[in-house]
Amino acid sequence: MQARQRSSFEQLSVLIQFMESHGDLSKPRPGPQGRINSEQLWLELTNILNSMGGGVQKTADKWKKVWTDWKTKTKKKYLHIRQQSSGTGGGPNTHIQLTAIEERVMAVIGVSAVVGLAGIQEQGFNVPNFNEQPPEPMHFAEMLENQSSQNTDPIFDGRTSPLPLPSLLSPQRPPEPLQPPLPQQPPQQRLSQPPTPPARNGRRQPSASPRSTMSANRFARRTKRRMTPFERAAEQFSAVERRRLTFEEERDRRLHEREMERLRLEAEKIKIAERQTAILEGLRVLGERLIGVLSEQRPANL
Repeated sequence: MQARQRSSFEQLSVLIQFMESHGDLSKPRPGPQGRINSEQLWLELTNILNSMGGGVQKTADKWKKVWTDWKTKTKKKYLHIRQQSSGTGGGPNTHIQLTAIEERVMAVIGVSAVVGLAGIQEQGFNVPNFNEQPPEPMHFAEMLENQSSQNTDPIFDGRTSPLPLPSLLSPQRPPEPLQPPLPQQPPQQRLSQPPTPPARNGRRQPSASPRSTMSANRFARRTKRRMTPFERAAEQFSAVERRRLTFEEERDRRLHEREMERLRLEAEKIKIAERQTAILEGLRVLGERLIGVLSEQRPANL
């Protein structure tokens, strides 16, 4: 049995870089020529991957299979990590994380597409249940508190900095009950100031998961970066290929027009030949009649 050939890391890096530049080629492309453009991009990517040294040679269909399997494995891994991070069973945490290249794959796929396929609701999508079930932010808060002794991230400082403020303001609060007009001011303050939800032990309000925001920020930084020489060469190659296809379409159109013109001229020639034949036939009949008349007049003259 022949051993299965695996793609090299360099080929996978070029594959994900091509997908970042042109989008997920496995999804339908917009426009009437979307399918043709997608096939052309796949052929272009296949030629680039097969020309790399130290890798494997595959057809376009096999490279499509490689990309599909890679996306499926990355989706399953992301969903597994998400289920562990949102679980409340108190089980052991395996600390499984996506690699850098897998995060790039997720940026191309889109977190919303993966979560939508799995049927998992994003936090903050349903407003009435937003404050009632915040398992994911609470879990991340507990992780941050447990790892505060090992990690020194500016996020921890921002979360724990508001805690010592009540102790600093506590000496100034005793003189306030001595003022008599204080019981009459709360109705005015309620009318002038909008109600604000109290902070709970310095914890942040539930928001999108930190991992999804980090992936979104990385994807935004990638889209703003300058084009690499490979991307410029690929774009130029695509432009040349599009021009070639345009010229071929124009050539085929002109050939069709010339062929139709030739057929029209041939039809006119046939009509002219038929008219000439009819005229000659009429002349032949007239000649025969003239000969008959002349032959009848000669005996009478004699």
